[in-house]
Amino acid sequence: MTDIPQGGAAVLAFLRERLAQGDACLRVGNARGAIVWYDSALAAHPRGGEAPELRETCHALWHNKAVAHQQLREFVEAKEAELHAQRLSAR
Repeated sequence: MTDIPQGGAAVLAFLRERLAQGDACLRVGNARGAIVWYDSALAAHPRGGEAPELRETCHALWHNKAVAHQQLREFVEAKEAELHAQRLSAR
C-alpha cells in the first residue's frame, strides 16, 4: 500500500479506493483484510474528517471498520470505531 497523494481530488480518490477494497474484503467474509484497507486510509490521512469534502468517505471508513471488528467479535474496537464515525456525522 502506498502513501497518500497530495491534492483534494487525489486524496478523495485514494480514500475511496481503499474504502472500496475494504468493502470488497468485507463482502467475501474477510473482515481482517477489510480492516487493513480501512486502516491504511485512516492512517495515511488521519485528519480527513475535518475537510467537508472528505467527511462522508471518512465516516464510511470508520463505520465499516466498526462492522468488520464486530464480525470478528472485537467489540471494544468496534465501539471505538463507531464513536469516530458518529463524531463525523455530528458535524
